[in-house]
Amino acid sequence: MSKYKPLSQRLAQHEADHWTASFAELEKLLGFPLPKSAREQNAWWRGGEKSHHSAWTEPGWRVLDLDRAAETVVFARAQDAPTSAPAAPVAEAQAPTAPEAKPAQRAKLVVPTAVVGGAAALLAGGVAVLAGFLARRKGEPWR
Repeated sequence: MSKYKPLSQRLAQHEADHWTASFAELEKLLGFPLPKSAREQNAWWRGGEKSHHSAWTEPGWRVLDLDRAAETVVFARAQDAPTSAPAAPVAEAQAPTAPEAKPAQRAKLVVPTAVVGGAAALLAGGVAVLAGFLARRKGEPWR
């Protein structure tokens, strides 16, 4: 049994399509502190095939937003969470929040799949340019 099973069960039983949880709330649910990497690295929350990722992917959820400074994470059902590109903030909209959510939530826009696909292609090009820039800064040849 995975030590993250309580999170899987919580998400599987959650009725709304979004759930904003504080790190403290997750630690209480799990019964142990989150690892240091959860507080210091976005990669701990995004993608991958680690056991803790399956805690939210197996019940059909994704990490929609992460605010490490505020120590909050927003989970969204897979059909609501864009997987190819991050959601863009919207100044006038409010993301659905659970009663236990903190009041100062950043709004997010859920983008249709066709738009996300085009944005992903644009993002991929930008990533390539950024990789070249970073390689040059390190003195490595750009491939």
